[in-house]
Formats: sequence, structure tokens, C-alpha cells
Amino acid sequence: MTVLHDLAPAGPRPVRSAYLRQVERIAPPRLLDRDAELAELASFCLDEQRGPYVWWRAGPWAGKSALLSTFVLNPPGPLAADRVWLVSFFITARLAAQDTREAFTTVLTEQLCALLGQDLPVGGGEAIREAALLDLLAQAASACQDAGGRLVLVVDGLDEDRGVTTGVGAHSIAGLLPGRPPAGMRVIVAGRPNPPIPDDVPDWHPLRDLGIIRLLSDSPHARDLRRLGQAELKRLLAGSPIEQDLLGLLTAARGGLSGPDLRELTGADLVTVEETLHTVAGRTFTRRLATWAGDDGPQVYLLGHEELHNAACHYLGPDRLTCYRDRLHAWADGYRTLTAGRPPWPLHTPEYLLTGYPRMLTPPAISTASPPWPSTRHATTGCSTCPAETPPPSPKSKPAKTCSWTTRNRTCMPWSGSPTTVASSNPAMTTSL
Repeated sequence: MTVLHDLAPAGPRPVRSAYLRQVERIAPPRLLDRDAELAELASFCLDEQRGPYVWWRAGPWAGKSALLSTFVLNPPGPLAADRVWLVSFFITARLAAQDTREAFTTVLTEQLCALLGQDLPVGGGEAIREAALLDLLAQAASACQDAGGRLVLVVDGLDEDRGVTTGVGAHSIAGLLPGRPPAGMRVIVAGRPNPPIPDDVPDWHPLRDLGIIRLLSDSPHARDLRRLGQAELKRLLAGSPIEQDLLGLLTAARGGLSGPDLRELTGADLVTVEETLHTVAGRTFTRRLATWAGDDGPQVYLLGHEELHNAACHYLGPDRLTCYRDRLHAWADGYRTLTAGRPPWPLHTPEYLLTGYPRMLTPPAISTASPPWPSTRHATTGCSTCPAETPPPSPKSKPAKTCSWTTRNRTCMPWSGSPTTVASSNPAMTTSL
């Protein structure tokens, strides 16, 4: 993100965005053989004759995210000289808290408030928060134009947007992108040809203009990573019990579990968990900073690519995934249940249970690989990975009996799907939000 510091008013800046630390986790250590593409991206930002949108399109493992994350972190020199201001969002379907319109609104609002030197908007429902975001985009674009520069929004992974699958009335990230970008603003998006553009994007929107499509050629370096990642995935599926458990839990959870979380879920010591994950972190697993943690806080793990996540779901199969989800449910129940000396949802409740777990409970996220309720057969017979006679570890207490998704969604959990709602009852989380 290139910050035009003189756009913000004098005085202390009330908001600090840490999102670039997330982008650093996406970018490769060095981007190879993409100088021409980086130059083309820079030209799009600077050329006064170009339209407001460009869509870099390619299939899986082409290197789209590597290209755009490098561009955001290290924009070519002419962009800084011409006062181009970059804000970004990288949609990540395998990380439950980073693939919806709500997450997009939260992340972009934070970046824009930090750059404009404004406080975060307080309160309001979804419509008010989205209106505030559009207003911030207009303010930032105008301020940048007045300073002789340009605001550029970068959105990677349009094909991984799960906003339209989270419930009745949900909408896509694409549907929130401005149809008429204000004050010379430019928008760079990237994604695969499928799925098609969501229905909530109007017919006149620039995203429906075939003329904005720029086909990206596959990177041979990305193909090498694909081959190594798939080979490592197959090895983990036939590996030691702890390797199988880590893969199964992170796949079922859709990422977002930290080392301490996985220690509680598997019963293994933290050193074993971290050594196992770090051994294959560059190919199968990747790490991100936890949403509410500082720079020195715990990292969370996820599959290194959406295709690896899909392959893991396929190879594990619905029965084993259901078994791993049951373990996650029991773990959550251990924090939900009132026990002697500890209230429900204590201050040390893992972040995943307040962010990713509510999303895991939604039917669309579960129905892709198993029914939206724990299998009754597994309640009595278990599976090869987590037999019923060996209960999953619990944080200081025996977990409550796993209930069905329907019961859980209506009565067991203190939320209705929004992490903000959950955290409002927890003072430690309210401050972070």
C-alpha cells in the first residue's frame, strides 16, 4: 500500500491498518519472470486513456495472487513518483473469515480510515457499513486526485467469494465494487473464468464488459509449487496420526486454527504441532497473522492454495470430514459450557471460535462435503482417524455432547452468525473489533 501521507490531516492517526502484514504472507519471497506484467499493471494505473477496470483472468496455479501481492507490496517506481495510492483485499476461500462481503467491508474500511486519518465508523447494520465504505472510497479518490494522484483498488480472488452462499439475502463482493469509480479511481481484479459473475452485479457494471479481461499466462514456477504441494498432500494423507489429524482439522475448519488451538484439538504438544506444520508450510500449509493479535501474536494455519483445499476435501471424503467437524464441535462446546470457576466463553476463548467457526456452521459451507449435521453413525462407531471411544481433548473440562447443526445454530451458540455479535459479550474482543 503506497501511502500519501500528506493527504491525512495533521495530528495523531487514530486507526492503524495491519492488512499489509497479511499480504506479506501471500506474496512469494521473490516474483520470477513477471516484469512485463508488473509494468503493464503500472501502466494501467497511470495511463489517462485507460478505462476504470481491468480483470486479470487465468486458471488455478497461474500465479495471480503472487503477481498482485507483489504489486501491492512493492509497486513499481513510477507509481510512487506519480502519487498512486493502493488499497487491497485478497479473497481467501480456505480462510473462513476472509472470503465474504462483510470481511471485504471491514478490511477496506480500516485501510481507508488509516490513510485518511479518520476514526472507524461506529455501529450500524450491514447497509450502513457498506454505505460508509463507498463514501470513504469517494473521499480517498477525491483526496488523491486533488493531490495530483490516483486511488487504485486491488481485489484478488473474485472466484473465491463465498458471500453469496452465506445465507438468504447475502450478496457478493463483486456486487459492492463501484460501477462508476469516482474521481479517476482505478480497479484491478483477478480471478478465474468460473464461477460466473454473481447475479447482484448489474448488467451495466464494468465487470460484465469483456473488453476489460486480460488473460494471464501460467507461471512455470507456480506449476512447480502445484506439483510439490499435491505430492506433499498425498504424503500427509498416508502419514502419521498427527499429520493426518492436522490436515483433517485444518481442512474441516477451513483454516484459521493456531498452534495452541491444534494442540488442544489433537492432544499433541505444541512443538510437535509446529514442527509438523512448518516442515511443509511452504507447499501444503501457509501461515497468516491472527486477526485480533498483534505482530507478535499467534499465527493461524490454512491450506496453501484453494486447489489443495479442494483436493484434501476430496481425498478425506465426507465421513472423515464429518468426524473432524465433530471434534471441532466438541472443542467449541468445551468453551461454551459453564464449569466450576470458569464462565462460558472466557476471555481466552480462541479467536477461531468467534470468527471462523460460526461460518463453518452455515449449511453451504458444510454441505459441499457432508450433511449439515454430525453423522449419527460416527457418534457410535467413529472413523479411522478419530474413533468414538477416544474423546477429543477438552480445555479443562469435558465437552458437552455434540448436537446437530439445527440445534446448535438455534440454541447452543451465543451468536447468530456474526463475529461482532459474539464479541460484543466479551470485553476483550469488543476492544479489538
